[in-house]
Amino acid sequence: MARAARIGAVAAAALALVASASAAGSQPWLLAGQARDGISGAQSGLVLGEARAAVAQVAAARRAATALLAGDPRALRTAERALAAAEQAAAAEDAAALAAAGATVWTTILGAAGDEAVAAARRGDVEAARAWLLVREFRPPTRFSRAAADATMAVDALDAGSTAPRAAAAAVRTDLLDTYDGRLRSALGAVADAEAGFDVRRAESAALAAGYWSILRASYVAQRGESRARRVDGAVASLAGPAPVAAAERLERLLEGFRAAPLSAEEQLRRAGQLERFLKLVPIEYGRGVDDGRVTLDFEIQEAITFRDGAEAAFRDVSPVLLERGPAATRRVETILDELGDVLAAASQGGRVADAATVRAQADEAAGLLGDLYPAEWKEAAKTADFDVISAALDRLEAAVASGEWGRAESARLEAYGVFELGPEQRLRGLAPSLFREVEGYFWYGAAGVDGLVQLLKRKAAATEIAATRAALDASLADAAARIGSGPGSQAQVVANSAIIVFREGLEAVLILAALTASLVGAQRRYRRPLFAGAAVALAASVVTWIVAQTVLTSLAIYGERLEAVVSLVAIAVLLLILNWFYHRVYWQENLQDLHRRKKRILAGAGLSLAAAQVVGLVALGFSSVYREGFETVLFLQALTLEAGAFTVLQGVALGLAATLLVGLAVVVLERRLPHKKMLIATGLLITWVLIVMVGTTVQTLQKVGWLPVSPVEGLELPYWTGLWLGLYPTWQGLLAQVAAATFVIGSYVLAERLRARRRARIIGATESPELARSA
Repeated sequence: MARAARIGAVAAAALALVASASAAGSQPWLLAGQARDGISGAQSGLVLGEARAAVAQVAAARRAATALLAGDPRALRTAERALAAAEQAAAAEDAAALAAAGATVWTTILGAAGDEAVAAARRGDVEAARAWLLVREFRPPTRFSRAAADATMAVDALDAGSTAPRAAAAAVRTDLLDTYDGRLRSALGAVADAEAGFDVRRAESAALAAGYWSILRASYVAQRGESRARRVDGAVASLAGPAPVAAAERLERLLEGFRAAPLSAEEQLRRAGQLERFLKLVPIEYGRGVDDGRVTLDFEIQEAITFRDGAEAAFRDVSPVLLERGPAATRRVETILDELGDVLAAASQGGRVADAATVRAQADEAAGLLGDLYPAEWKEAAKTADFDVISAALDRLEAAVASGEWGRAESARLEAYGVFELGPEQRLRGLAPSLFREVEGYFWYGAAGVDGLVQLLKRKAAATEIAATRAALDASLADAAARIGSGPGSQAQVVANSAIIVFREGLEAVLILAALTASLVGAQRRYRRPLFAGAAVALAASVVTWIVAQTVLTSLAIYGERLEAVVSLVAIAVLLLILNWFYHRVYWQENLQDLHRRKKRILAGAGLSLAAAQVVGLVALGFSSVYREGFETVLFLQALTLEAGAFTVLQGVALGLAATLLVGLAVVVLERRLPHKKMLIATGLLITWVLIVMVGTTVQTLQKVGWLPVSPVEGLELPYWTGLWLGLYPTWQGLLAQVAAATFVIGSYVLAERLRARRRARIIGATESPELARSA
C-alpha cells in the first residue's frame, strides 16, 4: 500500500509538472528545469529501488522537453531518442545508462537554448533572448575570473540601443561557446579521473562530453575542417566504450589548441600577461610557505596552487597561438604546469615537500620557454596583467568584510598590495610618481581625503566606507594601468636624486684630491700623476662594485621591498656615520691631516731608488681617498635602483658625474683659491637633507613589509611631492623618525662645538695661569 501511495504521489507530481508547463507558456527556463528535475528524480528513484517511479519521472521529463523543443525539430528528435533510452534504463534499473541518457537530454536542451538566444538577439528580440539565456551553464568562477556575463550584458546593451543586433548576437554566441568549451574539458577530465567502479559517474561525464562536443562541432569544422571533426566524432563515441580513459586522452590530443570562440588580439594579450605573472608568483608563494623540507605556512601553499591554476587556465587560452609558434616548447610548458600541480598538491596534502629551488627552477624554465614563444607584442603584457589579480584580491577583501572576517580581509589587502608592489609599483615610481603615491595611500594611510584600507580594516569600518575607498582605488588603478600601458613618462625625481648623491660624493672626492695636490707644486708637481692615476683606478673599481652589487641584488629581487628596506637601513647607517664625522670636524680635519701625513711619509723617501715605491704609494693614496666615496655612492644608489631600475638611475649618475667633472676642472684651474672647508660644510648640509629624505622613505618601506606599525596622523594630508622630495608621509612613525635623525645629527654637532669651546677655554686658562695648570 505504501509503495502504491508513493507511485500515486509521483504521478500526481508529474501531472502537476504538466499543468505548470502549460501555464508557463513561453518560459523556457521553467520547462528546462522541469525536464532536468524529471531526470534527476528518475535517478533518485533508482537509488531508492523504485523503478516504476523512475519511469514516471522520465515521462514527466519527456513532456517538458517536448514542449520546450517543439520549435527545433532536430533537437527534439535527439532528445526523444535519449528520453526513450532513459525510459528503458529506468525500467531495467540501469543507473549508468539512465545517467548517460539524462546528460544527453540536458546538453541537447542547452544547445537548442543557445541557438534560440543567438537568433533572438540577431533579430533584436530582447525579451526572447533574455528568456532563452536563462537556460545555460556557466564556467565556474575563480579568484581571477568571474562567472561569464558577456551574453547578458550584450542583451542589456541591445535593449539600451547601444549595441546593434548582429553584434549582440555575436557576443552571446561567443560567451556560450566559451562556456561549453570549458565544460567539455572538465567533462573529459572527469572521465579520465573516474576510478574503476564509478560507472555511473564515468557514463554521465562521457555523455556530457559528447553533448558539449555537439554544441561546439560547427566551430571546430570552421577552424579545422570536416575530416578532422569526424576523427573527433570517433573519439567521442569511444568514450562510452570499454577504454574511456584512452579515448579521453585521444580526444584531448585532437582538441589541442582548439578554442571554440577564439580570443580577440586584445584578450590574447591580456591572458598572455596573466600567464607570465601567475607563473612568476607560484615559486614566490611556495618559497614563503616551506622551509627545510616541511610546510610552515599552509596559506602560502594554497596561494601557490591558486596561481598555478590561474596560469594553467591562461595557458589554455593562449595555447593555440603558442602551438603554431613552437609545438614542442608549448607541450613542454604544459608538462611543467602539470608537474607543478603535482608538486603543490603533494605539499598541501601532507606528502613530499619539494625544495623551493626545484619549484623555482621549473617555473623559470617555463617562463624562459614562454619568452621564446611569445610574439613581440605579448612580451610586455604582464605590465597590466597585475591589475586583474589586484582586482580579484580586492573583491575577496570586500566579501570578507561583508561576512565579518577581518583577518581574511587584511590578508586579501596584503595580497593585493603585494602584487602591486611586485609589478606596477616599480614602473609607476618612474612613470607617474604622484599616481604611485595616490594608489599607495589608498592601500595604507589614505589619499585625497579618503581613508586608507589599513585604517578602515583596523577599526572595522562599515562596508560602505570600505566600498568608497575601493571605488577611489579602482579609479587610480585604472589610471595606473593606462599610464603603464602608454610607456615611460617623467623620471625627473629618480634622476635628480641619483644626480644629487653622485654629485655630493664626487664633490667630496674632488675636494679631498684638491687639498692633497695643492702643495704639490714646482718640482713635486710630477707626483700629481700617480695620485690621479689612483683616483682613476678607484673610479673603475667603483664601476665594478656597481656591477657586482647589481648582480647580487638582482638575484635577490624576489624579496621586493624587504630587500629595499635592508639596503636603505645600511645606507642610513653609513650616512649617520659620515655626518657624525662631518659635524665633529674629525672627517675634515683629522682624516685630511692623516692623508697629508701619509703624503709626507711617501715624499720623505723621494729619490731615484725609491721612485717606484713613491708612485705606488701615491696611487694607493689616490685610490683609497676616492674609492671610499665610490663605494658609498654605489651603496646609496642601490635603494633607488630597486625602486626605478638601473637605466633611470644611470641617467642621474651621468648628470652627477658631469657636474662633478665641471667642479673638478674648476678646482684644478683655481687650485688654492677655493674655500675648501666652506664647500665641504655646504655638501654636509646637502647630505643631511638626503639623510632625512631617506629616513622617511625607509620607514614607509618598513611599514609596507610589516616590520613597523602604521599610525596615520589623523587629519593630516600631504601633497604627493612631499613624499617624493622630502620623504614626508602622514604617519607618526615616519615623521618622528625624521625628527629624531635631524636631532641626532644637529645635536651631535652642537654638543661637539660646546665641548670644543670648553676645551679651548681650559687651554687658554691654563696658558695664562701656569700654576693653575700645574695644580690641574
